Amino acid sequence: MDFKKIMAAILIVLGIILVVYGFTHLNSLESQLTRALGQKDNNAVGSIVVGSISAILGLYLILRKR
Repeated sequence: MDFKKIMAAILIVLGIILVVYGFTHLNSLESQLTRALGQKDNNAVGSIVVGSISAILGLYLILRKR
């Protein structure tokens, strides 16, 4: 495997971990109480967004022909 494929695999794994962490944090009691009190919880949403982008970028790098 070349360096780009290894980096792509790392991006996919990291993306999946961040998305799982984000959804877990979003459904946690602390996050629900924070939202119930009217404050924003950007950690969970940020983790989901960054994880999704990372996983998509990793898939793109693996599936690209060059």
